[in-house]
Amino acid sequence: MTVMRTSLPGAIASVLMTVAALAACQPQGNATAPAPSMTQGAHAITGTATYRERILPPPGSTLRVQLLDNLLADTPKAILADVTIPKVGGPPIAFTLPFDPAKLRPNGQYGLHATLAGPDGAPMFVSDTRVPVDPSANVPVEIAMVHVGAGNAATASPLPTNWQCGDLRVGAAFDNVANNVTLTYGGRSRVLPLATSGSGARYADDAGNEFWTKGDSGTLTLDGEKHECTRTNLASPWDDARSRGVAFRAVGNEPGWLVEVGSGDAPPLHAQLDFGSRKLDIASVRARAQGDGWTGKSANGTQVELIVERKACQDDAGTTFDITAQLRAGGKTYDGCGAFLAGKP
Repeated sequence: MTVMRTSLPGAIASVLMTVAALAACQPQGNATAPAPSMTQGAHAITGTATYRERILPPPGSTLRVQLLDNLLADTPKAILADVTIPKVGGPPIAFTLPFDPAKLRPNGQYGLHATLAGPDGAPMFVSDTRVPVDPSANVPVEIAMVHVGAGNAATASPLPTNWQCGDLRVGAAFDNVANNVTLTYGGRSRVLPLATSGSGARYADDAGNEFWTKGDSGTLTLDGEKHECTRTNLASPWDDARSRGVAFRAVGNEPGWLVEVGSGDAPPLHAQLDFGSRKLDIASVRARAQGDGWTGKSANGTQVELIVERKACQDDAGTTFDITAQLRAGGKTYDGCGAFLAGKP
């Protein structure tokens, strides 16, 4: 009988190495694995902001991107998400905009707005229209911006600035030649002349209306009501519509709706109804036979009538309009307030 003698420590080491090798090849069973990282773009919008000019932003410039609810554009609640990217370089400028999916509504309509500001905070490039976006699509978006200083400064109209004054979004165009400011709000406009002030810029008329700014903050007294104001990059939807050539615009709530009518004798009409779940587009509408307004039929045969009355109207935010509007579409009636933006006194 032959007896094999083996060193015990060496045998143990050999067994342990074999077990370790086998364990490395086997599944981990119930062992807890590290959680995977969030997929890029999940609950965030990614993309780039760009512009055509060959201008490199100075050191310290920033890019601000905002996600907006288009049907809440008349209220401070319109901004659903906001991010500022510091120390940006030349275009294209990449951004990631996180958002809370709980703030999204079924069939909601959303847009992006971007501003590239210099180290002093003054806008250099802005997106002049809202870029449509589906926040849940997880598809990169490109935002085109335009140069704020574009055009002939000697002949161009004063560049408007935008202000959030309580629930009121106000556009203010300061004219240093005429020494006045033109305020636009809710489809209305008012011109205030420059007035004496100890500090800041103050504009006031004999009726007690006043706009007094100090840097990026100020106060607005309008029709006896005082509002605290801060400067914003977000233009009023009424000013945005005017810049797109819209001649008449009306909005309403319960459920949320809006309608825009172009200019001319046979203008186009666009409507978003029931918080944006329904859309109507008519290439050409005609004036109503009696009273102000328009009537027409969509491509699918929906009869549409927009009735306009020159009667004071107040929306849910307390903003006063000169026009009461009623939209009748497909057997349903929508009531709200409106304003002529161009083409009709």
